[in-house]
Formats: sequence, structure tokens, C-alpha cells
Amino acid sequence: MNSPRTILITGARGQLARALAIAAPPQIEIMTLERTELDICDAAAVRAALETHRPDFVFNGAAYNLVDIAEADGARAALEINALGPANLAAACRDAGARLVHFSTDFVFDGTKTTPYDENDKPHPLGVYAASKLCGENVVLAASPRHLVIRVCRLFGPVEAQTQKPGGNFPLLMLKLGRERGKVRVVDDQIGSPSYTPDLARGVWQLLERADGGAFHLSNAGEVSFADYAAEIFQIAGVECEVERVSSADYGAPAARPLYSTLSNAKAHSLGVTPLREWREALREFLGSHA
Repeated sequence: MNSPRTILITGARGQLARALAIAAPPQIEIMTLERTELDICDAAAVRAALETHRPDFVFNGAAYNLVDIAEADGARAALEINALGPANLAAACRDAGARLVHFSTDFVFDGTKTTPYDENDKPHPLGVYAASKLCGENVVLAASPRHLVIRVCRLFGPVEAQTQKPGGNFPLLMLKLGRERGKVRVVDDQIGSPSYTPDLARGVWQLLERADGGAFHLSNAGEVSFADYAAEIFQIAGVECEVERVSSADYGAPAARPLYSTLSNAKAHSLGVTPLREWREALREFLGSHA
């Protein structure tokens, strides 16, 4: 495939979107649009943006990630941002001759497996958020076989320096709660792969040069429960905090989560994408600059 020359990134303030822009090869022109600059749920605005910027690829960094709120009064917002928005982008990109790279989640699976999920495993979302993400995948892939869907898992990475908001960033949230409370209650039966956004970004750029289209998984190597993940964060950061281990049932979150959602990266590796390093190594790097 021809190398891309211009990339448009939507939802540009997100962790992964920012990492993708930072990791871009020097010969590529990057254009970023925050939600205030482009509402992907507005089909006319999406088409106008593509007409103005004429990108070769669009990275969709916009997403609704409030998993529990989506179960109550957030269902409409989840479906609009995670399904309607990608549908608008996918159709506009197809018609403009551009390719869309859309990001999805391990939550599209139900967690009944005990070995890593690959791209041929049948999705079975457990809640509204997960269902909205699966809808987004389907509309993107249906719009064009040249579009890419990349499922990722448990993102963490650098956040905007002026905010340092821990929401959506498990290590930062644990550090905040651990220092404030000295004890945190964390589920110990949900297993997956924490993934470092700078590492993911490098993998995405490699995949862009190698994949003709379709669905791919990308995550850091290894797997861990949330409780053990929290304990590792405190150990690396030198924070004295007790981890109270509870089951998902006892924790009682409104939305069901898959108990096992590790992703197999074998398909990406088969195309020559360099395997992402083990999650603990990435975590140590991240906490070295953010703890």
C-alpha cells in the first residue's frame, strides 16, 4: 500500500489520540481536531472537514467511555458517539477516498474464554457501552474493506500536563486514591492487558503501513487482574496502600465487564508489527515521569 501523507485525528485530546500525534513519522502531516472543533455526530460537519483537510487517513480518537453511566441515562450518548459518529466518518472517508482507522475495545467480548481473544472470536457485548462499540466496529467495516478497526485494552499513558485528570487512567487514579485513603477496593477477577498509549501508537503506525483493512488487536504483552495491577502500581511508585480484593459481583458496578479479555496480537505480528513490550516495563516508564 502507498504510504500516507496526511492524517486527520478526531477527538484529539484523548490519551491515544495525543500519543498517535506525537509518534507520527516526521514526513507525515498531522491535523488534529478536538470535539469542540468537530462533532463526529454531525454528518455534514464531518464531510466538510474532509473536504477542507483532504487527509489520506482519519484516526478516530473520539469515544464515549463512561461504561457505568451508559447503563442508565448515557445510552443515547454512547450510541451517538460510538456508533453514529463512526458511521459518519466511515461513509465520508469512503466517499472522499480516505481510509478510516477506528479504535474499539476488548469489552466487545463476554470474557468466557480463558485464552487470549483473536479477531475470529465472536463478539458478545455485556452492556450498553460494549454494544455501542461493537456497533461502531460493524458500521466502519461495512462501509469499506479498506477501513481499519483496532481493538485496544485498558489504556494508560501521558495526560495533559495542565489537568493531570486521573479519570480513564487507572495508574493515576490508583495513585490519587492510594495517597488520599491508604486503602483501595479493587476487583480481583477481571483479567486483561494494561496497554501504554505511546507503545500502542508506535504499533498503530507500523500496522498502517502493512494492513490493507479489517480488524486487528493491539495491546502490551502479558495479563493481570485489576487488584494485582493496583498492587504493582503502589509497589513501583513507593506508595503505602492496602489493596482490598473483591469480586466483580461484590463490587457491584452497574455495567457488567468481561472477566477475561486479554487480546491476542498474533494477527498484527504476522504482518511484521513489532510486539509491544510487557506491560510492567511500560508501567515503570510511565510512573517514572508521572508518579
